[in-house]
Amino acid sequence: MTKSSSGLACCCCFPVLLFLLVVALGIPSFLMFVGVSKLDHCPIEPNIPKWMICVASLIFLQVILESVRPIKDRSMRCFDCSIDCCSFLSLLLYISRLTLFGVTILGCVLVYAIIPFHNGCDSLLYFTAFIYCVLALISYVIASAFWICCCCCAVIGRGGYISVNANVTYTETEVMTQGRDLKFVV
Repeated sequence: MTKSSSGLACCCCFPVLLFLLVVALGIPSFLMFVGVSKLDHCPIEPNIPKWMICVASLIFLQVILESVRPIKDRSMRCFDCSIDCCSFLSLLLYISRLTLFGVTILGCVLVYAIIPFHNGCDSLLYFTAFIYCVLALISYVIASAFWICCCCCAVIGRGGYISVNANVTYTETEVMTQGRDLKFVV
C-alpha cells in the first residue's frame, strides 16, 4: 500500500469512525441528559426518566467493555494465568447485553402502556423514550434475523452428517476424495 492510498483509506474511514463514535456515545448521552433533566416531568409514569438513565448507563458500560476487551485480549496472550481475565470481561459484556435487552423490553412496556395518556408527560421525554424503543426493537429484530440466517447458512454449508458403515474400512485416498471430514454415526 502506498502512502497516498493509505492516506485515502484513512480519510474514508474517519467519517465512518466519527459516525460510529457519535452513535455509540451520542445516543446514551442524550438519553442520560433527557432522563436527568426531566426526572420529575412525567407524573403519569415516573419510572420512564429512571429507565432512560438506566439504559444510558448500560450502553456506556457496553461501550467501555467493548473498548477494554481487545486491549486485554492482546495483553493476556503472553501470560499464562489461572484466571482468564478476557473470559471475565466477555462474561460481563454478555450479561450487560442481556440486561440491556431486558431493560429495553421493560421500557417498551412502560412507554407503550401510556400512549393514550402521553400528554401527561413532557413531550421531549416521552418521544425520546418512544423513538428509542422503536429503534431498539427494530434493531433487535434485524439482529435476530441476521443471526438466524447465519446459523442456517452454517448448518446448510456444513453438508450435515454422512452415515458410514462402521464395518467398512476406508483408505486415506477415499477419505480425501470426499472433500470433507467423515462423521461416524452409530
